[in-house]
Amino acid sequence: MSRTLRHTGELEVGLEHLPASEVDVLRFVSAHPGSSVSEVARALRLQTSNVSTTVRALVSRGLLLREPDPHDQRRSLLRPSPLADEHRRLLSRAWSNAISGALAELGDDDADAIIAAMPALTRLAATLGRRTEA
Repeated sequence: MSRTLRHTGELEVGLEHLPASEVDVLRFVSAHPGSSVSEVARALRLQTSNVSTTVRALVSRGLLLREPDPHDQRRSLLRPSPLADEHRRLLSRAWSNAISGALAELGDDDADAIIAAMPALTRLAATLGRRTEA
């Protein structure tokens, strides 16, 4: 479902398709601005060299900003660019529209069951997130 929504959203708003690795890094940096490449790699359980390559691609696309760490000039800190923030807003609106439209096409029982399950699914996602951070 995630892949379908991402692809549909990109098509709807006219954005270039990003590889999953770039989406993962961009999503992490958006949630944790000011992270270093090694922090991103550790959090996503990826090789630092692979994250560095992905960061270079995102910087060249104008989606990430790389700033010198004021406490350690050998490190760079990553932040989403204003363009990335705008893309996220556009995609969020497209995804909301897609989900709302799909729910409207379902029968009332299915739509009600999905809506009723949201609190439990949110707790499940939080629990899984905590387990992967450990």
